[in-house]
Amino acid sequence: MAVLSDIREKSPKFIIAGAAVIFIALIIFDWGFDISGRKGRGSGQQQEVLGSVNGKEINHRQFSELVRRTVENQKKQQNSDVDAETERQIRSQVWNQMVDELLFEQEIDRLGITVSNQEILDIVNGPNPPEFLVQQFKDSTGTFRRDAYQSAMRDPQNKQAWIQVEEGIRQEQKRQKLQSLLLATTIVSESEVKQRFIDRDVTMNANYVLFDINRLVPDSAVTVTDDDLKNQYESHPADFQAKATRKVKYVYFNQNASSEDSAAVEQDAKNYLDQAKSGVMDFAELAKTYSEIPVTDAFFKHGELSRQKEDAIFSARKGDIVGPVKDNDGIHLIKILDQRQGKSEYVKSSHILLNLVAGPDSVKVIQKARALLAQARSGVDFAKLARENSQDYGSAVQGGELGWASKDRYVKPFADAAFRTRVGDIVGPVRTQFGWHIIKVTGRDKREIKIIDLALKVRASAQTAETAFQNAQDFGYLVKDEGFEKAAENSKYQVLETPEFQKTGSIPGIGQNDAVTNFAFANKLGVISEPIYVRDGVIVVKVSNIREEGVRPLEEVKGVLKSMAIKQKKMEKIREQVDVFYKTLTPSSDIISAAQSNPNLIAQNTGVFKPTDGPSSVGRDQKFIGIALSLKQGELSKPFEGNRGYYIIQLLSKTPFDSVKYSSERESLSAQLLQEKHNRALSDWHTALREKADIVDHRDKFFR
Repeated sequence: MAVLSDIREKSPKFIIAGAAVIFIALIIFDWGFDISGRKGRGSGQQQEVLGSVNGKEINHRQFSELVRRTVENQKKQQNSDVDAETERQIRSQVWNQMVDELLFEQEIDRLGITVSNQEILDIVNGPNPPEFLVQQFKDSTGTFRRDAYQSAMRDPQNKQAWIQVEEGIRQEQKRQKLQSLLLATTIVSESEVKQRFIDRDVTMNANYVLFDINRLVPDSAVTVTDDDLKNQYESHPADFQAKATRKVKYVYFNQNASSEDSAAVEQDAKNYLDQAKSGVMDFAELAKTYSEIPVTDAFFKHGELSRQKEDAIFSARKGDIVGPVKDNDGIHLIKILDQRQGKSEYVKSSHILLNLVAGPDSVKVIQKARALLAQARSGVDFAKLARENSQDYGSAVQGGELGWASKDRYVKPFADAAFRTRVGDIVGPVRTQFGWHIIKVTGRDKREIKIIDLALKVRASAQTAETAFQNAQDFGYLVKDEGFEKAAENSKYQVLETPEFQKTGSIPGIGQNDAVTNFAFANKLGVISEPIYVRDGVIVVKVSNIREEGVRPLEEVKGVLKSMAIKQKKMEKIREQVDVFYKTLTPSSDIISAAQSNPNLIAQNTGVFKPTDGPSSVGRDQKFIGIALSLKQGELSKPFEGNRGYYIIQLLSKTPFDSVKYSSERESLSAQLLQEKHNRALSDWHTALREKADIVDHRDKFFR
């Protein structure tokens, strides 16, 4: 019997719903579906196995029910149907959550973590009950009604609800204990807190001399032997340690909406338009029923809508219905509800831009700009001139059109010229930081417009999706006879190949896709998959490269080894030169002046910089930053190796350590660092847990 069987709640369904909101990421599976099998063990019921985690099965029914519920929640949140791609993403998320649930439970069992009945009673009856329970017993003022809470716990009608609540609390407490155990040894030292403060608060300024190995020693001056490569390889084994990776070749079959799909949606829009115009149905009701975006009361200004929708609605009158308007996000019917004059003025303009150049050619640029201005004013088509001459390539393809914008959207010289020009006039050349502009003003307006937007998304039809899948299947049959590459060539399909990817994370070119990853790591070289769904399409995959975990072979990393050996030899060649120069310096030397005798040396000031950033002229060279931090004001460093060669630093200034400020911020910095370490430790633990787990995934047999 559950320890809470004698204390009940007023509404079993209500409490479980509240609990689900709080615990969805960790325990909803146990509460509602018991994927770990605690409730159903020994029942003898055979269920379809979707997969397993270290031998523990995940059944298809439970998975599908969780997916169904998640899809329904998504529909309610977005007030529209869930497309096929979103449903595939939901299946992936639910699968990963179920896998994690089993992994966590197995670790909890392995470590012997338990939660006693008394602990649960203390939690429920304590001064601070779980928040999801408290929420159910707050009155209209937000006050927790403990009397109602305790009365509900005693109600015998709610026995089953409390059994599930108890189980949920037990599982959550186990996970908290597991997390506490994992993080028990994670600490933040005083030196780490102080270093974080210094990195964030301290600024420095220094002069430095750089003996740049690539300026001082050409590659031709050093010879790298096979022994040099071998020495580098053997002395830096950690640099060449790699996790297991795979590469796959694939052919992609697009499932995006076809022209027929778009035409069908456009016809739907025309049908709705006919209904509205004939009075069969009010446009607002049509939008409420069919639009895939919610109706808003907002007034839209210029620049807040896409160019297609803006052009349509700002050229219409109050009461008009415009469309169908094709846009990137679908097809729209739009009714103009109201117009008003706003406070801000907007200008619609086009321009031709010629980039600034230095030297004598700058005069030629100005002359060309004036010639273009004269042509435009004489009646030559401005859009044609822009397409042929403008160096703002983003707007040039649009005939120079920039659309609508308020004055603060442009740099001042451009804005001043555009906003004092009459509609239809052309002015210029106007100089800005971007170059010389010829500007044509095509509109000026202060209006704001309220609309109802009946938006219809264009999605791939079932037939379009089925055709792509069938093409992928047909290709799979051809591959068996002709081979992957030959079949693709004969069918005029493009073969793509991924870079190397690991078992966890995203696949370059494909994205996060468990099915592709699982296939690649479960099969041998050359094995070819059945069709696999990816975003907006289907692919057929061939395992094209396998690399197991370990140190990469010397032959594979020869290029890197050669670069390392060349750098080492160059450093050795200039060391004597560095030492000679350093011996000429005294603590009071101006190192920039001292370096002027050698034009091959780089000698300059860093400017003010923080340890987190590094000087812009040096970059994120940790050795440089560390040496600079170790110096006192006015002190000269010894020569040291940096990323680009040998450096000598002369520290000019460093803000003193502010002990008062540090004392006031120490606690928050410590908490921040500890949280970062906790997050990193849990993430690393979770990744390692999944990598070593034996996860069997048969989703491809159940879902297309």
